[in-house]
Amino acid sequence: MPLSAQASTSANYALEVTTLDNAGLTTTSSNYRANASATPGTAAHSSSYAARSGFAGQLYDGLAITVPTLTVNEGATRQLSATLVCDDQTTTALAGGSLTWSVLSGPVSAVSGSGLATAGTVYQDSTAYVSGVYQSFSATLELTVLNTHGDNFGAYASDGLPDAWQVQYFGLPPNPLAAAAATSAGNTLTNLQEFAFGMNPLQGGAPAVTWTGKAQVAGGIPTQLATTSNGSFTFRAIYARRKDYVAAHLSYTVEFSGDLLTWKASTSTPTVLADNGLLQAVSVPYPFFVAGKKARYFRVKVEIP
Repeated sequence: MPLSAQASTSANYALEVTTLDNAGLTTTSSNYRANASATPGTAAHSSSYAARSGFAGQLYDGLAITVPTLTVNEGATRQLSATLVCDDQTTTALAGGSLTWSVLSGPVSAVSGSGLATAGTVYQDSTAYVSGVYQSFSATLELTVLNTHGDNFGAYASDGLPDAWQVQYFGLPPNPLAAAAATSAGNTLTNLQEFAFGMNPLQGGAPAVTWTGKAQVAGGIPTQLATTSNGSFTFRAIYARRKDYVAAHLSYTVEFSGDLLTWKASTSTPTVLADNGLLQAVSVPYPFFVAGKKARYFRVKVEIP
């Protein structure tokens, strides 16, 4: 090869030189790039390109494209991109707009011409697959849409119940039986109460909460426990409480009455009897009197502020 690279062409390549330099001018075309070395016969490299030793310039040919595995919050956008892998083991970044994108599956509503993907809402972390095509190469990008809000999914949104819990028992929305105030399975408890007390809303009947030792709890309706000490009885109201009740925005209020007409909220701090990691069995002592009458009854109000 002479000291100055000369213009030449072949069936697949073109090297155009408009001026002479000591190593061959860096040139580009729609598909290829020749990167000059510092002097003839030596190797040179940059952040994106490398020239092999023994050549004044180098042309590369693409072999494949690769795409990263990404995450995006539900309802947000994420820029997609790819990398071209060349026959000389070098790589070059491809902007998102240089590929043609299409959604194969999953909660991605659209991908713009510039490669900006828009995620939909989900009830749990979900995976979407997007195809990217560059020239004759294609690759499938995996995009995980993260569930960042527990109560924003379709017709189940903003009703106070976690979307994942509603989908678990009632399937994908819409389903009117999944509403917080709805009742099912032939009992009188609402879905909100069933959720708060750790129960299955599709199971008929209403068993009482039970616990064994300090680590076994089975959800159920509130019950009472009478204990004897030194010949005297102590009555306590027992109910199941979700361990994540603060994060779930649940409020439990235990109220007592002597005649089922006048009710008074307990001011006692609940005592945890057992904890299985998801549910707790907790107790509150009965007061002696409510409005001058002996406390005989209790109830647990469940609310979402």
